[in-house]
Amino acid sequence: MRKLYVIGIGAGDPDQVTMQAVKAMRKAEAFFVIGKGTEKQELVDVRTTILAEHVDTPHRIIEITDPPRERTPADYAGVVVDWHERRSELLEAAFDQVDGIGAILVWGDPALYDSTLRMVEHVLARGRADFGYEVIPGVTSIAALAARHRMVLHR
Repeated sequence: MRKLYVIGIGAGDPDQVTMQAVKAMRKAEAFFVIGKGTEKQELVDVRTTILAEHVDTPHRIIEITDPPRERTPADYAGVVVDWHERRSELLEAAFDQVDGIGAILVWGDPALYDSTLRMVEHVLARGRADFGYEVIPGVTSIAALAARHRMVLHR
């Protein structure tokens, strides 16, 4: 069975990527990167920097162009549902190019403020792709900032 890792990379600092994330990255043969155009190319560049620093195994990067969506629609929820569906179709098509293990590098932690897990569930719900997936948590910006400023987050 094919496998997908959804890997949290924190705020983009290669030194804050967890060892669990590094181990998962080293198992992947392909990384899916959803590009958001030239104005956000830096987001792709940081991911490739993280891969260059931590992955010493052969791999390839499969870029997926993020489908456009209206940013201030009257029906925001409907537009987002449609956008997630179109993104999941693109991920499914890209995953067809991988026979073994693929991975997606997600900002922060995949369980917080991100739609990647919903996208993966959409792919599986359609039933055309068969794979297992594992979520690797990332260092959140809150944890990184609290550590940087030597703050305790509780009383």
